[in-house]
Amino acid sequence: MQRPLIAVSAAIQEIETAFGMKDCTTLITAHTDAIYAVGGQPVVMPVVADPPLGLLRRMDGLMLTGGGDIDPALYGEDADPAVYGVRKERDAFESALYRESVALGLPVLAICRGMQLVNVLRGGTLLQQVADGAVHWQGFDAAKASHAVDIEPGSALFDAVGARVAHVNSYHHQGVKDLGAGLTVTATCGAVIEAFETAAADLVAVQWHPEHMTAADPRQCALFEAFVHRASQAARIRTTVL
Repeated sequence: MQRPLIAVSAAIQEIETAFGMKDCTTLITAHTDAIYAVGGQPVVMPVVADPPLGLLRRMDGLMLTGGGDIDPALYGEDADPAVYGVRKERDAFESALYRESVALGLPVLAICRGMQLVNVLRGGTLLQQVADGAVHWQGFDAAKASHAVDIEPGSALFDAVGARVAHVNSYHHQGVKDLGAGLTVTATCGAVIEAFETAAADLVAVQWHPEHMTAADPRQCALFEAFVHRASQAARIRTTVL
């Protein structure tokens, strides 16, 4: 069976090279490894200015990845001193990807920054610094869990991982403050929103980084399996239409 094509957003980051400090496309390979391991074919999407319409037309799913902070101006706030790594061109590019994926009906898996971006695009706001940073930014191996999250039964996340509680890693100093329009919270850690979905799109958004835990935790692997399965269904529909 042909592997479904999964668009994976990459970061843009200034890095020291043989040519001096240059903007580079960067992506931790755990993202693409997780997709490939469960039967998907990752397609890395570098940030480009003015992305053309139809960029995702040949894709079967979209994964929005983690990274630096979103420009607080997008949700009407000035930047807190804790904000870092803002790249407005990445914000604009990934916003275009998300909007097109929704228009095309593609499944979306949004991770950490990706979840925060979706919330902002749907009119929500962010906590620029979560109150309990020690809990939500772990200082040890990303393959190991930092805390538990409580998952809502009946959600797509629950259907994927098959449990009301999952143990996850944590690498976020920001979080959801005001929830965006049409979003439903599907996992929490105390007062912190750890996942959401929406009836308006095929979306599962999580605040943790499941890509680093797939080898050690079958539930995190199952999250990718469910995503790629939905992408396979989208691929069959697209092939039938074509």
